[in-house]
Amino acid sequence: DRNEGEVGYRQNLWLERTMKKYKDKVKILAMHHHLVAIPDTGSDQLTVVDAGDVLRTILDTGVDLVLCGHKHRPWVWNFGKLMVVNAGTATSERVRGLFENTYNIITIEDTKVTVDLKIVGGKRVPIDDIVNNYSQFGDE
Repeated sequence: DRNEGEVGYRQNLWLERTMKKYKDKVKILAMHHHLVAIPDTGSDQLTVVDAGDVLRTILDTGVDLVLCGHKHRPWVWNFGKLMVVNAGTATSERVRGLFENTYNIITIEDTKVTVDLKIVGGKRVPIDDIVNNYSQFGDE
């Protein structure tokens, strides 16, 4: 996406044409701004303004994984086979929520994509566990 937070018609058209060429491949898209808003991070003004158009293209062309990360908050949204994964931050002190410094480990085996969250200096967990075990107020 462009730095003003919009993919735009031409880039979205390019995305559609490009992804349709690779029917039997794992497809990964990286973007700086968020495609889908993330809980507990304040204003969602950092979501791309044309997110609906982009999400439709991504779903229609069989993208497997979208990587985002602007807000330093690990999170995942699952839309069928599509995973929209937001990265935390490995080095910044500006973490969001109850999270430590983290990075993502992406594994691709044949056509299966998995993403694990690695806490710097700590454990590695499936990123889905962050969502499944999440409590807004930190109570377990």
